[in-house]
Amino acid sequence: MIAKILKYPIYFFLFSFLIACSGDDDPVNDETGGDPNPDPTPTPDTNPNNGGCDNATTAVFIEKDGLLTVESENGNFSGSSWKLTQDIADSSGEGYLIWDGDDAFNKPGNGLLTYKIRIANPGTYRFIWRSYIGIGTNGTEHNDSWLRIPDAKHFYGKKGNGNIVYPNDTTLDPIAESAGQQNTSPNGSSKEGWFKIYMNKASTWHWQSSTSDNDAHDIFVVFDTPGDYTIEISGRSKGHAIDKFVLFTETTTQNDATKDDNVKSEIKCE
Repeated sequence: MIAKILKYPIYFFLFSFLIACSGDDDPVNDETGGDPNPDPTPTPDTNPNNGGCDNATTAVFIEKDGLLTVESENGNFSGSSWKLTQDIADSSGEGYLIWDGDDAFNKPGNGLLTYKIRIANPGTYRFIWRSYIGIGTNGTEHNDSWLRIPDAKHFYGKKGNGNIVYPNDTTLDPIAESAGQQNTSPNGSSKEGWFKIYMNKASTWHWQSSTSDNDAHDIFVVFDTPGDYTIEISGRSKGHAIDKFVLFTETTTQNDATKDDNVKSEIKCE
């Protein structure tokens, strides 16, 4: 029989293939059809969506020493009009998210990105993101997205002179007014507890998160107890790109909070 096989090369090839496949060193698990030693859950560096966590789990971003640093692409952007790309140079992490949907100037909540954060050190934090005008070079167009922090104690914009603005329709408690301070609504768009957050420097990545048109207010949030909270971002202006965002207390300067070499916050999959 073997002599006949050797006489015809094609039979010899098939015979060799069958012999090779009959070995017992194949790593496939006969019962499951899969590898008995599968790779662990991908890390954020290899699978940035949902912080590298499995679809059945949630990424939780861990604040440490009054600082939280989150790459935008570590949010769960599956099925949304946020596009992960590296087209613009000098982004950090695995790239950045750019809003590729329609303009939503008066409709917050489109393409909702939700980031679950864990605060160990309660207090007042400033919020700021690093973003880019991805369409054109006009500093007042394609330069904003929506932001909401719905479960904090306070969420507001503050100017250097002490004036405070709150998002329209907010359900969060206001901060008591002090002498000379006014608590008002922001100029421009705001709805259902959402702030329009803009920057106005074209052709470069820029750390700025302002609200209230032509009357820029910085963004602050108060977490009054340790625990888990939610950061929500949604698309507003087509072409606005977000690289990452930080939250930091007054014990950290903006320069320190936004250093390029800062390690991003720990992510837990729960």
